[in-house]
Amino acid sequence: MLAYLAMQEERPVSRDAMADLLWSDRGAEQARHSLRQMLLVLRRDLGAAGLIAIDAGEHAISFQPAAVETDVARMRRLAAATDRASLAEVADLYTGPFLADFPSVCPDFDAWVTLTRDRIASSVMDILGRLADLCGAEGDAAGAVMAVERMVALDPLREDIHRRMMTAYAAAGRRTDAIRQYNACVEMLRRDLDASPEAETVTLVQRIRDGDRITTVGPPEATAPAVFPQVSEGTPWIAVLPFRTLGADPVPDYFADGLVDDIVCALAMLREPVVISAGSTRSYRMQPVDLRQVGRELGARYVAAGSVRKFGTSLRIAVELAEADSGKILWAQPYDLEITELFDTQDSIVNRIVGTWLPRLHESEMRRVRTKRPENMTAYDLVLQARDLIFRLNQESFETASGLLARAMMLDPNFAMARAVMADLLNLRIGQGWSHDVAADAQAVDRMTHAAIESDPYNARALAIQGHNRSYLHRDYEMARGLFDRAQDVAPNDASVWMWSACTYAYVGEGQDAVRRAERALRLSPKDPFLFRYHATLCLAHYTAGSFENAAYWGRLGIREAPAYTSNIRFTIASLIALGHLDEARELGNTLLAVQPNFRTCDVIEGHPYQDVASRRRIAQALIEAGLPD
Repeated sequence: MLAYLAMQEERPVSRDAMADLLWSDRGAEQARHSLRQMLLVLRRDLGAAGLIAIDAGEHAISFQPAAVETDVARMRRLAAATDRASLAEVADLYTGPFLADFPSVCPDFDAWVTLTRDRIASSVMDILGRLADLCGAEGDAAGAVMAVERMVALDPLREDIHRRMMTAYAAAGRRTDAIRQYNACVEMLRRDLDASPEAETVTLVQRIRDGDRITTVGPPEATAPAVFPQVSEGTPWIAVLPFRTLGADPVPDYFADGLVDDIVCALAMLREPVVISAGSTRSYRMQPVDLRQVGRELGARYVAAGSVRKFGTSLRIAVELAEADSGKILWAQPYDLEITELFDTQDSIVNRIVGTWLPRLHESEMRRVRTKRPENMTAYDLVLQARDLIFRLNQESFETASGLLARAMMLDPNFAMARAVMADLLNLRIGQGWSHDVAADAQAVDRMTHAAIESDPYNARALAIQGHNRSYLHRDYEMARGLFDRAQDVAPNDASVWMWSACTYAYVGEGQDAVRRAERALRLSPKDPFLFRYHATLCLAHYTAGSFENAAYWGRLGIREAPAYTSNIRFTIASLIALGHLDEARELGNTLLAVQPNFRTCDVIEGHPYQDVASRRRIAQALIEAGLPD
């Protein structure tokens, strides 16, 4: 924990993120308990040393800026310099891998260490290259040789660095050493990579053997100045960089490229975030990467990177997601699999990666939006704020969210997501029993979803919300199925599409299919910021399938997360009545009436979207047994 906090410097880390990182193998409550215990230990031990270093708030933890100094932070500051002395100091500060010989803690933390280690080594490699170029420009051939020798020691499997070493030796007048370096490179390629030297390497050694005068340490070709697009406002853009292939027996680049292509394709099927093509990021494979520079060059707010390492018959795929402007890691995760299982599990891994990224992006976007002045809000920013308010599930937040969405639609009349979220709000308002005019709200839902799809016919979430609307408000189940099919064709890995479709399958009595779809939704977005809806959908699906124990389990979980979500309360009550838990059901009945004082069970018989009237009557009878008025 100290190492992770120190690397964030003064940037706060959410308690949930820290718990996930260090205790991902435990349940959420146990992980939070472990976090609290560890904070007590750290505060005690640091306090005994006279240090008040950790600022532990209700939601986030950070180091006090003046309480910690790390060599990595100093390296970061010096790395931005252009003078030789500063770059030399960075090179001297780097004495080996980040947290070398650190014991294994848990898979998530170990993956963060590996990725951080690779990123620091890559940054040091870049600094050594710049130092070598400066030494060469100043006529210090010996200094250039020393810098490039360290580059070769850091990454002996890169042929381009061996060429730099050959060039540095030749520029220093050490022609024999340059040729010896070529022979070492040829042997390395044969032994470790089963490859032959590139034409550029062969041409260089021939020039050295011919006695050509070589004075340039760095690459001889000039590079055009980079064009930095402005990082876009509104919907976030994400760049997925080529995955590095590591180890003495690296997997082929085409495998790593295929993995990136699959992730990009999965993201491209969504409307948010916007993903930059894999072709545009492939040029970063053979160069040190600075996340801030990548963000500027590609106009991306987020950057994802990873590595693939082979251990005998096993593969470890390590992936991380970071904010481009700050370099802050939002999430890191390793995946281990047998090579023989690769093609059976690759789709599953890609789906898990994408499903975990999306909530992290949402959390980061919400933090960004909260810092903006109201007059600087884009339509996208307003929709983000509205979504957050909607799921607080109180009437006041609904009114505020409605106003934000109206502003978003005025700012951008063609922004389909604003209308889709407004339709979701109105649907929820009806379901919560807070609508003053159900017929008018239902008509508004139709207008909003139709307008959203007209603006963007391939917006999967708009299609899914319209599908839910057709079954929930109009009992037009066949049309709803057609809309869900269209949504899944557009975005087969959008968790919300699977969630909404699960509800419709439950309404028509297909409980097992509803469970399967709800479970798929949860697998696709296991860390969703609005997870209570997925848990409530599982409650509905299991109740429909007759598995009341499971229904009660998911229902209770959803109530803990969102105590005012009336749809989930109703089905949890019905599940508890079916299990004979009358007292608990009656307590929840009181909770329901506190949220919806005008609730009547007769409205369930008339208004619930279950296709089967007998099913509606069974729910109403269960609610009456729980003490709710007829």
